[in-house]
Amino acid sequence: MSAMRTRIGFTPNSRAHGRILAAGLALLLLGGTAPASAQYDPEPDEVIYEEAEVPSSAPFVANRGVVTPIDQSAWSNTASLYSQPPDPARCFAGVLRPQTRYRFLDAFNALRARHGLAPVRYNEGADSSAAEAALIMATNNALSHDPPPTWKCWTAAGAAAAGSSNLLGGVSSPYLTYEDDDAILAEWLIEGDGDEIGHRRWLLDPYLEETSLGRVITVLPGGVRVDSAVMKVFDFPARSARSGRLPKAPEFVAWPQGEYPGLFFSARARLSFSISQDPDSETIVDFSEAKIAISDGERSLPIRDRLSDNDGYGVANCLSWRVDGIVSGRTYTVTITGVRNAPRDRYSYTFRIAN
Repeated sequence: MSAMRTRIGFTPNSRAHGRILAAGLALLLLGGTAPASAQYDPEPDEVIYEEAEVPSSAPFVANRGVVTPIDQSAWSNTASLYSQPPDPARCFAGVLRPQTRYRFLDAFNALRARHGLAPVRYNEGADSSAAEAALIMATNNALSHDPPPTWKCWTAAGAAAAGSSNLLGGVSSPYLTYEDDDAILAEWLIEGDGDEIGHRRWLLDPYLEETSLGRVITVLPGGVRVDSAVMKVFDFPARSARSGRLPKAPEFVAWPQGEYPGLFFSARARLSFSISQDPDSETIVDFSEAKIAISDGERSLPIRDRLSDNDGYGVANCLSWRVDGIVSGRTYTVTITGVRNAPRDRYSYTFRIAN
């Protein structure tokens, strides 16, 4: 038995042109590989299909290399997330309970607090459009930031929300694992093995002020599981325009940093560092000559696949790289030198991945 994995890429515009979202997330189906999030390298909205073997018995799935049982009870209780459960066959997205929405907000703000970032508020005015966007992805078994009107359950509001949100979903299967709020956030943080980390940059934007959640999760007749999530990150209703005063931001944002839960980390993912920068700033932080060093106090770890940009979406600037040898329980010191057009030319911080 096999299932299809779907993942798409998306090219963002500048922050000055609406802070357009980086790529759509891929929810990868089971069979030796857990769902993985990433922006990959394809052209905008190119869809890639990969065959993935799914065990015929399927009582277990592989989660980042560890075999764990499928949570059957969680799927049987998905209707409890809603005051009105979704019905994809009728193009009804459902209505999430307030506690479902605010539980997600609490999880998101707890994650931001680990990075010294200000909490965001929940924008209920964008709920319906986010829900419609999630429904579009769920009913079409695909992801797109620009879904065409020919797609099932398409609405103009849902399509607009798809273009201003982090997306998760795009596939359905009887073997889909249930993901709670932290697991969804982890998908967007880790970004799989891709080079683009746009979802993470939106989650860790120092100047993000609000969000809304759309989620269509249900078990269809016959046992097929559907789960699509949409997290809106910009272009909110006019009445919720920026307060006029930017949130207090730390000097920089790094991933990971400090004492960091293993759930939110993968040694295969790109590490990243960004300097907090006023969204309207004309300054271009220059990482072209920056040097990165990582040490555990006994040895230095080799840095590879270094990238940097000033694309101006989410966190406005970003330096990212890969490093081999990170293990949990050990404290690492990261030192970045040679930064130009920034308050300092040298930055240093530590992180430790908790077991």
